[in-house]
Amino acid sequence: MLHFHVFSWAAALVLFFLTYTLYKRKNKKISRILHMILRLLYITTIFSGGMLIYQWIQAGAVNMGPLIIKGILGLAVIGLFEVMLLGAKRNEDKKSRWITLILALALVFYYGYSVLPMHF
Repeated sequence: MLHFHVFSWAAALVLFFLTYTLYKRKNKKISRILHMILRLLYITTIFSGGMLIYQWIQAGAVNMGPLIIKGILGLAVIGLFEVMLLGAKRNEDKKSRWITLILALALVFYYGYSVLPMHF
């Protein structure tokens, strides 16, 4: 399940930047299609992340704090992806959104690769 989760968020990250670029270049048809595919990847990322949390709980994770924080941060990143794409669609570009997204991504990667265990 861990490999599926990594694949789903990595594909979502690549597809986010591709869709954002296409929205900025005013390529509406392809960007809408990719945006819908990206939304499907959100679902797979949330599902696989939930399954990983469930597996950590079943394995007897002692400290639930990092799991909850990582889950909330992951949902925040997905929400920020949507806000960024809708802003690009409307031609709104704000630096504060980019700063928030980069900070949230950095925290998600920190929790995913430094704080949480990679095995059960």
